[in-house]
Amino acid sequence: MANLQDKRPTSTFSALPAEIRTTILEYVFSTNSKTSSLTKTSAGNICMDETYKSSHQLVPLLVCRTWYQDASLLAFNHTPFLVSNPFCDVPSRLTTLLHTKQISSIRSLAFVADKRHFRKLSEWNDHPFGIQSLKLETLTIILQRSSSWHYMFDYTSDVVKLLRGLQGVKSLVFVKNNAMVKGSFRSWFNRLVGLMLKIDHAERYDRASPNLEKTWWSWEFDGVGERFWLEAREPKEFVDEESYMRGILPLMEGLRDSVELEEVNPDVRATRMYY
Repeated sequence: MANLQDKRPTSTFSALPAEIRTTILEYVFSTNSKTSSLTKTSAGNICMDETYKSSHQLVPLLVCRTWYQDASLLAFNHTPFLVSNPFCDVPSRLTTLLHTKQISSIRSLAFVADKRHFRKLSEWNDHPFGIQSLKLETLTIILQRSSSWHYMFDYTSDVVKLLRGLQGVKSLVFVKNNAMVKGSFRSWFNRLVGLMLKIDHAERYDRASPNLEKTWWSWEFDGVGERFWLEAREPKEFVDEESYMRGILPLMEGLRDSVELEEVNPDVRATRMYY
């Protein structure tokens, strides 16, 4: 009897048809897309979820080798990755631990940033962290919460320069994270948008030959959540200056309305208008 039982066929995951395996794996990891490295406080602020760990979303890959081989790219595609340690060298960690296909499967990446990260933005060139294989749906920059102030106005021009050429990111999100921002977070958002518009106009009409952006961005500020996001759009075509000014007039008016909502600000850098 024992021998007969031993000879009974066993059903394994790897024995299933590929279509069924894919359906099962999609079901397992699809819920990861609904998780987030951010959370909302009782006051409505959006902050980093201190308990969130990306590795928890990848635990099913440890079931067996077949799961890892079949599902690692799918899991990376659905998992919101968070680098919560501001001392972590993000590009080095990505390129050291992951192969190119895994990197290109990542769709959501968030990292905690301090002044060192903002100083390195100019080194990114046209891709997040200078990594061409990154194709992100969302890149979230979370300000480090500490006893030190963030002087965001110091990095406005670097961020604008980055945005004009940045590719491989569909949505770029900045989260205040209850950090201390000198000059107020909304004020910095307004100056950033104002400088984006000023530089774009200058690069189009104040040069011998127009230097158009590679990526145009739309923007929105969340005053309650204390965050703002930029959505990548196709570059604007070159038109005559009068038509251009008529086209961006609604953006200028929206910026003016946002400026009127600013807090009273003692920082002299916050009073410089760029539009």
